[in-house]
Amino acid sequence: MHSDDSNEEVYTMIHICLITYKRLHQLVDETIGTFSDEDIKLSVVEGLRNEILEKEKRQMIERADVIIAGGANARIAKENFSVPVLEYKITDFDYMSAVKRGLQYGKKVAIVSYCAPVSDRFMQYFLEDNRTCLVNLIYEDTEELYQLIEKSAVDVVVGAAHPVEIGEELGKRTVLIYPGKNSILESIDSAKLLALELQKARKKQQFMSAMMSYSTNGILFIDRDGSVIDGNRSAARMIGVDYSQLKGADISEVFPACRVSEFVDSGCKEQESALRVREHEIYGKMIRLEDRSMNYSGAVIMLTQLSQLKEQLMQQERAGKLRQEKGFCAKKQFTDIIGSSSAMKNCIEEAKFFSKSEASLLLYGETGVGKEIFAQSIHNYSERRNGNFIAINCAALPENLLESELFGYDEGAFTGGRRGGKKGLFEMADHGTIFLDEIGEISPMMQSRLLRVLQEKEVMHVGGDKIIPVDVRVISATNKNFEQMTDAQFRRDLLYRLSVLEVTVPPLRERERDVVELFCHFYRMKRDINLYDIELNEEAKRILYLYSWPGNIRELQNVCERFCLYLEMQTQAGQGHVKHCIIKAIGEKRLLKDMFQLYGYRPGEAVSKELVDGMKNVFSYNREQIAQLLGVSRTTIWRMTNQEKKH
Repeated sequence: MHSDDSNEEVYTMIHICLITYKRLHQLVDETIGTFSDEDIKLSVVEGLRNEILEKEKRQMIERADVIIAGGANARIAKENFSVPVLEYKITDFDYMSAVKRGLQYGKKVAIVSYCAPVSDRFMQYFLEDNRTCLVNLIYEDTEELYQLIEKSAVDVVVGAAHPVEIGEELGKRTVLIYPGKNSILESIDSAKLLALELQKARKKQQFMSAMMSYSTNGILFIDRDGSVIDGNRSAARMIGVDYSQLKGADISEVFPACRVSEFVDSGCKEQESALRVREHEIYGKMIRLEDRSMNYSGAVIMLTQLSQLKEQLMQQERAGKLRQEKGFCAKKQFTDIIGSSSAMKNCIEEAKFFSKSEASLLLYGETGVGKEIFAQSIHNYSERRNGNFIAINCAALPENLLESELFGYDEGAFTGGRRGGKKGLFEMADHGTIFLDEIGEISPMMQSRLLRVLQEKEVMHVGGDKIIPVDVRVISATNKNFEQMTDAQFRRDLLYRLSVLEVTVPPLRERERDVVELFCHFYRMKRDINLYDIELNEEAKRILYLYSWPGNIRELQNVCERFCLYLEMQTQAGQGHVKHCIIKAIGEKRLLKDMFQLYGYRPGEAVSKELVDGMKNVFSYNREQIAQLLGVSRTTIWRMTNQEKKH
């Protein structure tokens, strides 16, 4: 069976068996003669009542995935076979047509149904006509059916094959209710859907059985009352009981210290504890199960020998040390990201949410906003946190060197290569994360190779002839606007693979008052308290807010570094020097340019009083300096500054 990308499971051929009766048999044959579906094999068995034990037909039915039958045939099939049974879809139109034909044959008509009545709405439709006499006879077995038809004194029997046969034996006129061709095709479609769901369920069951059988960990399933529903042999071995004794056991008797009721009342999703069994302890993890209404329905208990758990922890510790030695680790966490603005809080929450996914993620953001810190934080917040984190700047290496670094090379691939070849970064990041910074700078050839890695989850060394599977999550970053790039510059199919998830890191100018928070953080890290202990005053903070920070956090760090050096140059540093040092660290021309933009000033245009006041307050310029910078007369500046005094 063919499947799309969203469902990669492969299903076997579906076998549907249609059970018919005399008058339906020809219609079914005609219908399936025009039916075409390469995924379905159809077989037809005519009648069950007298031939139910016939070997050939029994085998045909037992090999089916789903049975389609009607009336008594459906009942017999359900009672005698373990194959799921669907009844032929009989529409209201089919019922209505049959009853109308019956009313042409006699005045009193019985519509016969097995076990359940027909709908009141259907009966009411006919009974509204005073000339119509219609009754509904409901039967459970053949003997009852004989008695009902005889006592009712009806002229016509309308029903499925079995009631029609009994009616004919009793000398009544009969009308067979049978599905039309469209109804038969709908029944086959429903049977196919049911078969697919059953195949899925069987595959899941097989997977669960294999997982439980071969798992070295103990697994127990308990119901809401604490009774063991199922478990594996590893659990029985750890507990010290025979596997056959597991089912039905009370978990409180198996583990007296296991307080299931407390776990249920707590509402916790998971609970971990050490469970004593005879002379040794077992590590147990209880995982809550809930029904669709979010009510507790049972739990899964995972058991591990404490000695085995200690060994796993030691292995993780050794692997962590090795990653640190090689530098293949992410050092930053979300808690290291500084900023209390709503823009940054929202960005962090979105990144945390996406951390739980395995999909590729693209970080957008201007230069210096901290995209790599986000990449490291996402890795450390994900299920891959114990794997390698490897970062590479795609713009820092020429194409041929970037190719060999990412994908590795075999010995002899090129002159000067390492003897024995070299693993690529994708291989080194297996079961971890690779961070591709400046992804928008890679060449078209590299784009093609990277696309294949993302599609196929495999790499091939430069100069190699072997496919190497890799399990890597790709996080990439760019400061480019891909919407403005042509397909020739950056392939759209690669972009769609890289940007399954997207996070845009906001620039510093959109982060409200994070500027001062960040500056104070870097300032505390840099300053030598033994030399000076000076806090930022309000004037200095206003200057930090005034600047637009085109280089974002990286520029802010540099400004803080220069500020500390300028402050240190002062022989007697004090609050009076803070403002001057901040202006020097940022650059007077840069600040002035931002001030002009803030007040909408362009050379040659009218000068606003607000701009003049700003230049005077921030830079402490006199009238002559302001007039010279703005290209106006000193008289104009004098008039503006004295206007307020007159009022």
